Amino acid sequence: MASAIITSAKLGAYAAIGLYLVMVLVVSLSPQSQQSVEPPIHVAHPGIQFEHRAQQAMVNPAELAGVGGA
Repeated sequence: MASAIITSAKLGAYAAIGLYLVMVLVVSLSPQSQQSVEPPIHVAHPGIQFEHRAQQAMVNPAELAGVGGA
């Protein structure tokens, strides 16, 4: 009786180790099989966005006060 339980436990352990190794192989080989995909949206460099915002922030104080020359 005890030897049957030990044999069954060994087989279960071998099956678990084998399943683990198969999963590790699949996960490690899957990134290599994927092709590099370009993102559909190209985001500008953050510095360029910051410069654009800084240029918008530089407003003539006379324009803000409503003292236009028109």
